[in-house]
Amino acid sequence: MARFKLPQGSHAGFTLIELTMVILLLGIIGMFSSRFISSNVVLYQTSINQNERLNDARFIFNRLDKELNSAVAFSLRINTTGNYSCIDFVPFTAAGLYIGNVSGLSKMSLIMDRRTRERKNNENNFRGQYVSVLTTNADDFYSLPSSTVAEITNYVPVPSANPTQATLTFGSNLSRDSAVSRYFIAENKVQYCLLAIGDSMRLFRNQAPLSAQNFTLDNRVLMADDLSVDSSMNLTSASQFSHAILNLNFGFKLRDDSVLRFDHQLVISNVP
Repeated sequence: MARFKLPQGSHAGFTLIELTMVILLLGIIGMFSSRFISSNVVLYQTSINQNERLNDARFIFNRLDKELNSAVAFSLRINTTGNYSCIDFVPFTAAGLYIGNVSGLSKMSLIMDRRTRERKNNENNFRGQYVSVLTTNADDFYSLPSSTVAEITNYVPVPSANPTQATLTFGSNLSRDSAVSRYFIAENKVQYCLLAIGDSMRLFRNQAPLSAQNFTLDNRVLMADDLSVDSSMNLTSASQFSHAILNLNFGFKLRDDSVLRFDHQLVISNVP
């Protein structure tokens, strides 16, 4: 029987040095791969967190913009008590022009758009709400009754061909006339407060009837949390010839302790 013999040096296999080199290369590749994957996971989580905080900021600024769009410009004030820093304002439910004079009187003939008048015909007809004429001091809205803000005791639509005219009766006399015969009717007051808690701040919204002496905690709603301690609200009050300007400087804290900052300015129109 014939026998075959392999030539010298043709044996298959790896040397110890080759195996060691392969192991080292696989270890290096694995180390860099894990770092690459880990950094991408962290980047993804940071991006998600930033988008969440961006949505929080967008919600707050849009909500404030919408509410302040229907606020009486002279009703805005900064109210700071203890750990609270608040912005107070009064949103109006109706506005328009009145006829004649109201100074020294407890009655007003007003002009109201048809939609507002028809809506209020089924909602107590403004009784118990408050009318404001040329109120230029914010405190007059929060210390009732005042010389420029009076409670409405009766509302009577004028039975005529004009469906937009009505008569209001007040519980006290008004002391001023508007140069352009402008009135505002309001029912509630609103408050946004920054509260310092530890190394962060929270933003709360509160609402109360205009007749209430103080805001209560019953209607307080959390609007945002984990704000930086240097978040602030600064007000430039309205004047006879200028609008009110509210500057919001909010820092939204991220999970990595960095801060996403927003500077937002809201202009509250002063309609004389």
